[in-house]
Amino acid sequence: MITKSRLNGLKNARRTRFLVVKFGSLGDIVHCLPSVAQLRQAFPGAEIDWLIERKNKVVVELSGLEVRLIPIDTYQWRNSPGIGSAKEIAEFVWALHTDGYDCTIDFQGLLKSAFFAYLSGAPIRIGWERDFLKESVSRFFYTEVVTPKRIHIIDQQMELLKPLGIDPNWEAEAPLHATEAARRSMAQKLNGLSDYIVINPGGNWPTKCWPPERYGELASRLMNDGLPVAVTWGPGEEGLARRLVRSAGNGVREVATSLEELVALCEKARLFVGGDTGPMHFAAATGTPIVSIFGPTSSDRNGPSRREDIVVERRLVCRPCYERDKCPLDHWQCMLDITVDHVYEACRKRLLLADVRRPLQPVK
Repeated sequence: MITKSRLNGLKNARRTRFLVVKFGSLGDIVHCLPSVAQLRQAFPGAEIDWLIERKNKVVVELSGLEVRLIPIDTYQWRNSPGIGSAKEIAEFVWALHTDGYDCTIDFQGLLKSAFFAYLSGAPIRIGWERDFLKESVSRFFYTEVVTPKRIHIIDQQMELLKPLGIDPNWEAEAPLHATEAARRSMAQKLNGLSDYIVINPGGNWPTKCWPPERYGELASRLMNDGLPVAVTWGPGEEGLARRLVRSAGNGVREVATSLEELVALCEKARLFVGGDTGPMHFAAATGTPIVSIFGPTSSDRNGPSRREDIVVERRLVCRPCYERDKCPLDHWQCMLDITVDHVYEACRKRLLLADVRRPLQPVK
């Protein structure tokens, strides 16, 4: 337990240094932003560094948080073994250890993140209790551990601030904002399209992807209501988008985006529809109304955090299973039992909750 005098020392020191450890994925980074924003608010004069995967650093940059990013590429280190990589890792570890951190917070909860927290040399290292870690051995690298009481991952990460005397603000947000360059680029790609709904059929895992043909039928219904539809996708998911477009027929706008452009696209959208994937969390962080489809993962833990947003799911005894590649029971009911009618009605309800400018046609 961190003593009161030690906490006062952190708050009153002329130079207090924090290291945040959170590598990714994209959605994970979005979930971590409110906690880091509260850390900054509690320690306005502190130096906060963030150890992050290089490919994910743009998310923090779009949040505008006052932190120094330390980008690394653990994938390259794993996949390119050799003297060069070993030397690079050794130099990085030495620099990390000699940076003089006072406290490290491991928001990732993996063995590699806990090890980096330990290598930072910080006398205070905060992480989750053993039962809440994916790799329980990580517990040995922490000096302070937290047993989360809440369910949603954003709230659980806020609880890691409690040893620092920070009372979490459960309603806190850290919104993403597109760059002006991304907004201009997206305006050119949309070519006058406005008041649109964004549909993203991807999911990163095959088991999280609702059938693209059903997304296509949904898009067709929404367009019949006078609602334009823009389809976007993540890396390697172009095939899902094409199947959606073929099923929807004419009128769907395909929009390839960078991460910065995706934020710009969502900023102007009336609604975002998609599964438990990074783009959905991006859209939620821009304030876009959400309808999200959940299957093998838990919406209680990973779903959009705003009360107004809607999750479409089937409450089955077998979920959440968190299986990535295939249903362990070979029926995939968590996704196949969700009909187009279910999602369409959720879209209409969420649009009405958002007080849309254009009235919807009555349901026939």
